[in-house]
Amino acid sequence: MIALWEGFLQGVSGVVNIALIVIPLMIVLEIAQANGWLQKINRYAARPFRAIGVGEEGVFPLVVAIVFGITYGSGLIINHVRTGQVSAREAKVIGTFMAIAHALIEDTIIFFVLGAPLLLLLVPRLILAFLMSYIVYKRGGAPSGKGNDLHSP
Repeated sequence: MIALWEGFLQGVSGVVNIALIVIPLMIVLEIAQANGWLQKINRYAARPFRAIGVGEEGVFPLVVAIVFGITYGSGLIINHVRTGQVSAREAKVIGTFMAIAHALIEDTIIFFVLGAPLLLLLVPRLILAFLMSYIVYKRGGAPSGKGNDLHSP
C-alpha cells in the first residue's frame, strides 16, 4: 500500500513539473503569435529548410520538435496537415527530420552537462537529419498526385 501511495505522489509530482514547464511555454507562444514574433522567427528559420522542401508553415512544428520533443512537434504537424497549411509530401519530409533531430536542444543540454562534446552532439544529428530529409524530399513523389508538392501552383 505504501508503494502505491508513493507512486501516486510521484505521478502527481511529475504532472505538476510538466505543467510548470508547458503552461508558461504555451503562454509565451500565444504572446509571440499575437505580436507577430512567430512569423518573423519562421521567416528566418525557414531559410535552411527550403532546400529540403519545407516551407514557412512547416518550420514552426519542426522547430518545436527540435526544441521540445517529438510529441509536441507531432501534434502541431498533424494540426497543420489537417488545416491544409502543410502538404502530405511536406509532412513526410518534416516527419523524417523530426525523427532524427527531435529534442535536439533538450538532449544536447542533458548530455553536455554529463560531459559530452557539444559539437559531437549537434553536428552529426543535424547533418543526418538534413541529408535524410533531402533524400525523402527528392525521392518522395506526391502521395496523391495533385497539390501535394510544395512548389505546385
